[in-house]
Amino acid sequence: MTKDEKSTVDRDSRLRFMEVSEKTGAALRDFWKILEPQLPQILDSFYAHLGAVPELSKLVGNQTSRLKQAQGTHWGRLFSGTFDDTYMQSVHTIGLTHNRIGLEPRWYIGGYKFVMNRLVDIAIKKYRWTPAKLSEVLCAVNTAVCLDMDLAISAYQDAMVEERAGRQRALEAAISDFDVAVNEIIKSVASASTELQASAQAMSVTAEQTSSKTTTVAAASEEASANVQTVASASEQLSSSIAEIGRQASMSTKIAGQAVQEAHRTDEKVQGLADAAQKIGDVVTLINDIAAQTNLLALNATIEAARAGEAGKGFAVVASEVKSLANQTAKATEEIAEQIKAMQGATHESVDAIKSIEQTITEMNQIATSIAAAVDEQDAATNEIARNVQEAARGTQDVSSNIVSVAEAAAETGAAAAQISGSSDILARQAETLRQQVDTFLSRARAA
Repeated sequence: MTKDEKSTVDRDSRLRFMEVSEKTGAALRDFWKILEPQLPQILDSFYAHLGAVPELSKLVGNQTSRLKQAQGTHWGRLFSGTFDDTYMQSVHTIGLTHNRIGLEPRWYIGGYKFVMNRLVDIAIKKYRWTPAKLSEVLCAVNTAVCLDMDLAISAYQDAMVEERAGRQRALEAAISDFDVAVNEIIKSVASASTELQASAQAMSVTAEQTSSKTTTVAAASEEASANVQTVASASEQLSSSIAEIGRQASMSTKIAGQAVQEAHRTDEKVQGLADAAQKIGDVVTLINDIAAQTNLLALNATIEAARAGEAGKGFAVVASEVKSLANQTAKATEEIAEQIKAMQGATHESVDAIKSIEQTITEMNQIATSIAAAVDEQDAATNEIARNVQEAARGTQDVSSNIVSVAEAAAETGAAAAQISGSSDILARQAETLRQQVDTFLSRARAA
């Protein structure tokens, strides 16, 4: 059966139950002739009556003229007595409109009562002398009014049922969506709680490892700091020693320079001695030559004395003495020459030795100068080492301080990890509690 066919069957069954007949329709049409001229006045009174009620006045608003016109049209269809599709659509629209604007049936029935009383008054005034006709008209009006209220309220209720069903469907859909969403959230929370627990455990392990390592590093840092301080002290001592070596090297350089100068002066004196020995040698040679000539002259004199005989004996004695003296002089000069030669050899050896000593002292002076320069460089390097060691000492102290901060941070991290772990446990329990409460709520909502 189609929707239209079902509507027609429902309309016919309603009309039969309400005992609507052709006679009813005829009576209504007769009464409409009397009612129609007076309807505007009735509607004016009706909307004035509604305006006195705040709830109804708010619903009517400034639509009074349009509503009066709609009411007049509908009353004309009702009192036509045909109850056709046009009427049925009109009364159905009225019921839907009442539902849409929120006009409760109590106000609708009360308003109908207001109009019905006016209709009864009009009928009594018109048919007070013909009771049978009055009864026929009042029965027809009563039937039409009851049918109209029945159809309008039914449409109102059907709309409410449909809205309720729609809300129920929307609620079911919302509950279903809510169920899915909440379960997803709970799953996510549970998963996040598990991951948070794992992260907290990892953080706790990391914090413990960090704390252990920081302890080791702190000990090593303290030892390094102590070693650096030792090195610093050693560097300072080394710097002092090198400074002393530099001072001694400078003094050695100075003494070597003085020795070089003394060697130069000694060399000059020995060279003067060698020159004097040479001159003495020259004099000895000259004496030796004179002695030789004297010896030759003595020999000649001896020969001449021998030739002179007795007269030359004295002269021969003198010549012999002269020769003897010449021989002694020659012999002495030879010995002196040998001594001078030996002295000249010793002098030359002294000169050579002094030159060697001078060269050695010069080399010592150069070496001492090089040592002094090297010592200066070493002193500068040692000072730089000392400075770097001091900076390293400060660095190790900073490291020690930072290690303490790291250890404290690791401890705080461990404590935070423990709190996170506890919170994740609580979160997991709360998620389970939420899931149970949501399941209970959804069960109750579906049951309602």
